Amino acid sequence: MKHFKRELDHIERWKDLRKDLFRNEEPQIKLIGMTTPTEEMISLGVTTETLPAYTARQSHESAGTYEDDLNLNKKLISWGHQTCLEAVQFVYYVTGVSKSLAGQWTRHRIGIGWTFRSTRYVKASKNTFIYPALEYIDSEDVVRSAYGAYEREHKRAIEVYDELKELGIRNQELRRLMPVGWSTAAYVYVNARSLRHFFELRLDKSAEWEIRRLAYMMFDSVMGIAPTLFEDLAGEIL
Repeated sequence: MKHFKRELDHIERWKDLRKDLFRNEEPQIKLIGMTTPTEEMISLGVTTETLPAYTARQSHESAGTYEDDLNLNKKLISWGHQTCLEAVQFVYYVTGVSKSLAGQWTRHRIGIGWTFRSTRYVKASKNTFIYPALEYIDSEDVVRSAYGAYEREHKRAIEVYDELKELGIRNQELRRLMPVGWSTAAYVYVNARSLRHFFELRLDKSAEWEIRRLAYMMFDSVMGIAPTLFEDLAGEIL
């Protein structure tokens, strides 16, 4: 996990330079729901984390303790028996991500879904922008100049948006002006099996910085909830 933090810190090396940029927004995630066993199952010691192993025991009609189920989670994952991970679903509210990221994220089609903010129905004249990390550039002067250029274009996009809005152009046409750096927000619903697949692809160093940054944030979150369902990925990916 320390390595992940170093990687995230590297991506965010110029974050302080973005603070005062025109309508800048940084990403945030908030867990708003997850699968929780019924009161009957909780009384038997079953938790969100042990639910996959508990249900997997059906195949042998076996029984085990809480610790046994944590260990069984790890064994099932190592054996490639991951259907039971679909027993656990997480619901996140994600803000401060770009249309570009949304285009990549929605390529994940199994065991995951979204409700994105619709710019057909929601006015975007007060919307924000996601500025690139530019983590591969070492010169602060170059980064400041680049951010200045992005800022000019973002201001221009808002000016044209407002100009057409005054002419009575509808939101569904106005959204055509949006650059891919325009921010969006979404509720995402994903089961643990599909989330593992997302991490396998998007925590990799070859993944684009923005979706990789989001993957780091989500990985850190679920590791605080159900570590045995995800902890092996840290070693595999890094």
